[in-house]
Amino acid sequence: MAGYFIASYDVSNADTYAKYNPGSLEVIMGTVAKQGGKLLVATDQATWIAGERKMVVIMEFPTVEAAQAWLDDEDYGKVKGFRIDGTSNRFEVIAPQFVPPAG
Repeated sequence: MAGYFIASYDVSNADTYAKYNPGSLEVIMGTVAKQGGKLLVATDQATWIAGERKMVVIMEFPTVEAAQAWLDDEDYGKVKGFRIDGTSNRFEVIAPQFVPPAG
């Protein structure tokens, strides 16, 4: 069952965030691929229905465990701090794919 990493946040320090995106995209995408993941959404153009943040990111992984392994990846850990330190109003979650109940 697939697992999804979903994040939304505001960029609060553009210089620090630039070290993450675009500065670390090669590392980010390499570690996502290493865990079998793919980037589905990365935009600052979302239409908010409730609440509001600047960025929205959705990544799909083969499993929840693979999504967590990406987040915990040693190479990703070297750049993850730029995202954390350069943003505020963060929301992040790893969630399993919905599977309808049998019946």
